Amino acid sequence: MKIGRVLNNWWKRICYFFRRFPKKTQIQPTFGSSFIQYWYCQNWDFDRWIEEYKMLQKIGINEIILQNIADTKSHYAVYPTKMDGYTCNSIDMVETALCAADTIGMNVRIGLGFNDDWWSKNIYDQTWLDDEAEVNKVIVTEIVTMYGGHRALTGWYIPYEFHPLTALSFVQQAELNRFFQKIAGTIKVYSKKNIMIAPFYKAQLTWNITLASWSYFVHHILKDTGIDILALQDSIGAGFNTLEHLDEIYAYTKKAADEIGMILFAITETFEVNATEYLPAQQSRIREQLSIESAHVSGFVAFSADHYQNGNELTQVTGYEDYYRYYLDHRK
Repeated sequence: MKIGRVLNNWWKRICYFFRRFPKKTQIQPTFGSSFIQYWYCQNWDFDRWIEEYKMLQKIGINEIILQNIADTKSHYAVYPTKMDGYTCNSIDMVETALCAADTIGMNVRIGLGFNDDWWSKNIYDQTWLDDEAEVNKVIVTEIVTMYGGHRALTGWYIPYEFHPLTALSFVQQAELNRFFQKIAGTIKVYSKKNIMIAPFYKAQLTWNITLASWSYFVHHILKDTGIDILALQDSIGAGFNTLEHLDEIYAYTKKAADEIGMILFAITETFEVNATEYLPAQQSRIREQLSIESAHVSGFVAFSADHYQNGNELTQVTGYEDYYRYYLDHRK
């Protein structure tokens, strides 16, 4: 009888543990979104956008992310901005992309402005950060005014990607936090759509910047910014990480995301670098990336089906068909 009571008590404890800490159900390891860069699509007409959307929808992708719509360094935009000193694309790429998406039931996430000086010392210049934030606040108000009525506009993307070396000090982390707060805060004033950002980690820096430190950086840079989705680049294609690194990198990033109430997505790189050439990755490698990341994330973004597994590009059809077969095997 005593043994029975002991076993019963242990069973109750085990049941309580699993009720309190249920095992996370892995999501289907397939892409829901894909990035596209404006150099590739800025002159497309309505029919070409429809063609692209149909290609993506066939493989289960229902959202396209316009990585950025303005170059704030060269003062160029792919929509008719009224900002002083800016030149504009001859075709309103944003309007064309949204109209086509409205027609076919596609979703479009709008990336804001970006300046290449982000990668240089200017990121440590508070005045530069303030100026960039102000320009992007203007872009947000213009986009809402000009295109806010489109059903297809379903989210925002802030294209300033931070990494471990971006903000080593508490001061730099605080400055970046204010920078992101300014941009996201303006979006929240004018829009109820969610906001995404895409940092990345470099495993070769682990000797100096541990994953615990990275988790701390993410927490302090993004806390209370109003950004909803932390889409971590896996950096496999760029060569910053290997498949062996992914589980731990995503686990530590998930810890930070949970602490500050953000949703974690994976940006799965679907390319590889051969010297200076960017080539489509093999589906076998992409499958492994998705499998590992699925234990930690709530969604997958391809970087990029549009550029590396595009069924409308003859040189990429094989990769597109390989992923399509994979998608058919793994969709719900």
